[in-house]
Order: sequence, then structure tokens, then C-alpha cells
Amino acid sequence: MAPGVAAAEGAGGEAIAAATSLDASAGQATLAGLTPFFKAFCNGTRAAIIAFLMTGEKCVCEITGELGLSQPLTSHHLSILRQAGFVLSRGEGARTYYSIDWDAFESRAAAFAAVVADLRAQDAGTSCACG
Repeated sequence: MAPGVAAAEGAGGEAIAAATSLDASAGQATLAGLTPFFKAFCNGTRAAIIAFLMTGEKCVCEITGELGLSQPLTSHHLSILRQAGFVLSRGEGARTYYSIDWDAFESRAAAFAAVVADLRAQDAGTSCACG
């Protein structure tokens, strides 16, 4: 099994839901809260699927053909990406088509940038506590 797959599978719905949750006290996402979303993307196979889907909507057979993957393995990775909010799926007859969920993708990317900007703004310079 590829690195990261077990962690993303084990994350379950609660962890993936946490990726989109806001820190109530700060009113913004936290790095820890965004981790499951990025963990789902940090796998070579899933990164390749995302890159391919960025060129437009594709059915599973197109993805398997382009990436040289089996249909079950492709479906497994697409399921993780769907749960993490990276992709949308729609059925048409016997085929299922996948596409990037741009709203969710851009929202999480913006949340990550906002968290980083906030943490950088809190930088108090170097202060060693070991005296």
C-alpha cells in the first residue's frame, strides 16, 4: 500500500470533516484542521489523478487509461479524494464522471494561505527560552 493511503483511509469521515471546520475561537481554519485535506492529496497516485482532472471532467476509464491503473485502484483513490472534498462525481448511465470541486479546493487553499499569513504575522522574532 502506498504511503499515506492507510492514514487517509483511517482518517474517516470525522477527520475529513474536521478539515473543513473552523476554529470557533479564532474564526478561521487551523493547520491541524486542514491536515486531513492535504494528507489525501499527498500521495503520488492521487496527485496524478488531481493533475489529470485539472484538464476537465473525466470518467474512470479515461483516468485508468491515462495513468495505467486498475479500475478498482482508481476507484479507491477517487473515493478518498471525494471524501476529502477534492473531487465531485456525477453518474450518467453506467458511467461515473469525476471533476475537481473548484469551490472546495479554492476555499481550502485560501484557508491554508490565511492560516500561514496569520502565523507569520505572530512571529515575534527569535527568543530563546533556554536562557
